[in-house]
This record gives sequence, C-alpha cells and structure tokens, in this order.
Amino acid sequence: MTRLDELCNRLQRQYLEPSAAALPLNSIIEALRLALERINSSFGEKFEIEGLYGAVNDTLPADFEPALLIGAGAHLMRFLLQSHLGSYTNMAGEPALMQSLAGYLDERFVWMLEGLRLDTLQESADLPFSRWEWKESLRWRN
Repeated sequence: MTRLDELCNRLQRQYLEPSAAALPLNSIIEALRLALERINSSFGEKFEIEGLYGAVNDTLPADFEPALLIGAGAHLMRFLLQSHLGSYTNMAGEPALMQSLAGYLDERFVWMLEGLRLDTLQESADLPFSRWEWKESLRWRN
C-alpha cells in the first residue's frame, strides 16, 4: 500500500535543494498530485493515494509507483528551475542543465506510461479494438 507520507519521504531523499537542504512539503505534494492527475487522465481511471485529497484507500497499482515518482520528479525539477530563475538564490546549477533534466524526466514519464498502457492492454481480456469496415465509394466525386 502506498501512502502519501512514504512517497514524500522518498522524493525528499532523491531531490534535495542545496540552499534549503530539503524541498518544501507543499511542493512535493503538488508534484505528486500533478503526476497522479496525468496518470488518471492517461488511463481514464480515478486512482487514489492514501492521504492525498483526504483519500483513505490506496487504489494505485504497485506497477504505477515508479512512473508516479518519475513524473513527480519532473515537476519538482521544474519547480526548482522556476525558483532558481525567479529569485536570487545561491543554488548551484546551470538553468539549461536543469531544464534538460526536467525534459528528460518528463519524456521518461511518458515512456513509462506508454509501457504501462501496453502492459494493461496485453493483460486485458477485452479487445481494445475492433475491425473497421471501410466503405469506399464507387465514384470518385462522392
């Protein structure tokens, strides 16, 4: 079972901001929320994480957790970049490098979602497609 506080702790250990030594909890929760919304919109589901939006149940499959963390990481890198460019911080790092890393993480998130979608299609008992009949006109002006 995935809980919000466990996910926040994992992200805090992975993405440390040098000037503050830790990311604000509100930013981490917002990044997780944005990544979960993208997963839900991609799959047409209503997955929940225990503790997010007051949810008491965790319905996110365990296979989706790495994708969720990568997506949240992409959002966190964008947050760090916006903070760096919008304020006078002493945070080390090149903005171009941070932008490239955020773009890479976002692409990786999309790849992981595509892989999860293919896995769910292969495991599905229902066919996700059906034959499409093409009715061609006998005359070219119709």
